[in-house]
Amino acid sequence: MYRLSRTLVAAAVLAALTLALVLPGQALAHTKVTAGKYELEIGWVNEPPLLGQPNAVFLNVTDTETNKPVEGLNALQIAVTTGGQTRNLQLRALGEDAPGQYAADFIPTVRGTYTVKLMGKIEDQDVNISQDIEEVKEAESLQFPITLPSPAQMSQQLINLQAENQALRASITLSQGLAVAGMVLGLAGLIAGVVSLRRR
Repeated sequence: MYRLSRTLVAAAVLAALTLALVLPGQALAHTKVTAGKYELEIGWVNEPPLLGQPNAVFLNVTDTETNKPVEGLNALQIAVTTGGQTRNLQLRALGEDAPGQYAADFIPTVRGTYTVKLMGKIEDQDVNISQDIEEVKEAESLQFPITLPSPAQMSQQLINLQAENQALRASITLSQGLAVAGMVLGLAGLIAGVVSLRRR
């Protein structure tokens, strides 16, 4: 009986560890960094981050001396960079039920790794942090039952349609020009025939 109990406990612990590793959680892909006495947890609000889907940078700030959340980050600026481009974002509190937690909304439009930049102050502490967050991936692997085209594919399809439309319009213009030329030549032939008959 004792051995059976130990086996059941071991199985339960193993199952819990497996679930913790397999099931996605908000903090699994977050990174913790420090600035003075403050601990900052940085990541995405929605994980995994998907290309073209609304998302936000997640930020959780804790005072390690008091172990309390830090509210009112009015002097802290946030930006994201990728592929040599930078976008300044607006930091907002997540709500009264999530003290010390903030989000900065944007839509990632290219695949790859994004770097979060935090500059300014947290209370009296100067902050200058750059931290990579989880790589943005395309959504095809999670779409069901129909796989939708990515923004890049949709853009290419639009370019192709525009090119086909221009070619069609050019073809129609050419056909119209040939038709007009044919009508002019036919009319000229008719006039020449009438003139020829009158001379006889």
